[in-house]
Amino acid sequence: MPIFPFIAGLAAGVVAVRLYKNEQFRAGIASAGQKLRQRGSVAEDRLRRAAASGLGALADSSARLRDRLQHEEGAEAVEAAITLAVKPASGKRKPAARAAAKSVKPAAKTIASVPAKGRK
Repeated sequence: MPIFPFIAGLAAGVVAVRLYKNEQFRAGIASAGQKLRQRGSVAEDRLRRAAASGLGALADSSARLRDRLQHEEGAEAVEAAITLAVKPASGKRKPAARAAAKSVKPAAKTIASVPAKGRK
């Protein structure tokens, strides 16, 4: 039984040597290699152009956004909002946020605590 793999390998080797000696086969292999290199080059060029286009669009978009932020009337407010967004959260609520939350709760309680007409 171990002789079957040896015979199969020997036959494959003989076929490979005969194909290699065949001029048409070698020309076909060279032609296929050249076509693959050309297609790879075309794909590389397309990818490079797409990347450059995407980066250009990103640069244009960020420039438009920067101009809009700099020329708006509330530029200071926008900058302050950006600064607040960039600062790391301390985990504590701000006094203004607590005051806003307190002002909402009593209003809800007063509406719920108003008795309906006729009820006591």
